[in-house]
Amino acid sequence: MNDMESMKTVESFIKLARQDQDLRSRLADCSVDNWGSEHLPLDVDLEKVLSIASDYGFSFTHHDIIQSQCRKLAEFWQFEMGNAFAARRSLGYIQYQVSAGVGDVDYYEY
Repeated sequence: MNDMESMKTVESFIKLARQDQDLRSRLADCSVDNWGSEHLPLDVDLEKVLSIASDYGFSFTHHDIIQSQCRKLAEFWQFEMGNAFAARRSLGYIQYQVSAGVGDVDYYEY
């Protein structure tokens, strides 16, 4: 199974876990409502999830779960960095609009 197929399997399991009441009850202490659509939270019991997923015919591994978590963290990091750059540009623009004579804003002070 290639990486994209295994990711689809993780995604399919998450979708089923949200819809199937029996599966939800078996995962009651795993906070299914907090799961992303493509990844599991970092603090979920992987052994339990893998065992229950296997009972339902899914065949993903620790690697697949961790890979999906890393992908989501990378997306989050990139999103936050984009926000930081946009905020810095906005602060610079505001400072320029207020007065060219005002000293530079220390962006790291706030």
